[in-house]
Amino acid sequence: MFNNYLQSFISIGKKSIGFILFVICSYAIYRTVLVNENWTQLGMMLKAQLLSIAFYQWVVLFMLMCLNFLMESIKWKVVVANTNPISFTKAIKSVLVGQAFAFFTPNRIGDFAGRVLFLKTEHKLIGMAHLAWASYAQLIITLLLGTIAININLPLYPWISQIWLSLIKFGSPFVGLVIMLLFFYKKEWKGKLGFLNVIQIATRVKAKLLLLSFLRYLVFLLQYIWVAYLLKIQIDTGLLVVSVSILFLCLSILPTINITELVVRGQLLIIILAPFYADKHMVIYLSSFIWGVNFLIPAVIGASLLLGYRLNR
Repeated sequence: MFNNYLQSFISIGKKSIGFILFVICSYAIYRTVLVNENWTQLGMMLKAQLLSIAFYQWVVLFMLMCLNFLMESIKWKVVVANTNPISFTKAIKSVLVGQAFAFFTPNRIGDFAGRVLFLKTEHKLIGMAHLAWASYAQLIITLLLGTIAININLPLYPWISQIWLSLIKFGSPFVGLVIMLLFFYKKEWKGKLGFLNVIQIATRVKAKLLLLSFLRYLVFLLQYIWVAYLLKIQIDTGLLVVSVSILFLCLSILPTINITELVVRGQLLIIILAPFYADKHMVIYLSSFIWGVNFLIPAVIGASLLLGYRLNR
């Protein structure tokens, strides 16, 4: 009984924090963009930029989106291969349906429910456990590269106190080592805990997950670089990569849901890019563009696939 109350309290707390962040960031963006005398002019400038984008440039953006979900689909196929082998087509469908479920749930936990729909009933729980390994691998890459990036940029953020500077500099390598060791640590459980052996995966599979997660991370960075180029955002590519890596690190820690992450992501990117780029409106356009490509469009496609799945059932 106590555990149920505790889980409910934690769930409410996460949702409340996410909602508060959403309200704060929404207001900040409202003050930055919507309450602006030049809003009409800015809208016309954005429209002109979008119209100037060539067809092949849209194609490249679409291919990057497909490559992103191709990497994630391969990860899903690899991690369930031993217990419930699935076709590549089914892996792609399950990832997209997972996006539809994740769109309205905190920290995208609905992704689990969406993906296991395509698994056999007796393998659904194991599939959810194995998906946690794939998510863990992506989190490791995000944390490791994010901490490297934030260490690179620390001198450029005067609003970070000296105490936090020291903690980040000396604590991040230690944290990175610990999470990597925990990821590869494998224990043979006995007795009543023997059922935990079922959810273990081979070390070589873990290594594959890390490699695929790293490749997917690179695709994310390429998307930001490409969209910044399309929107003619004048910022050094190296600085953009470092800043986006810090953004990913922050988003992996903050409790948000996809539908509210749009404004949280935009405001965070404004803060992170502040030392290098002053045009807040273009930063919001950049963030919104990426959000639409990586979350909104796949969620719509996934919802359509889910409808077809339910009708077939």
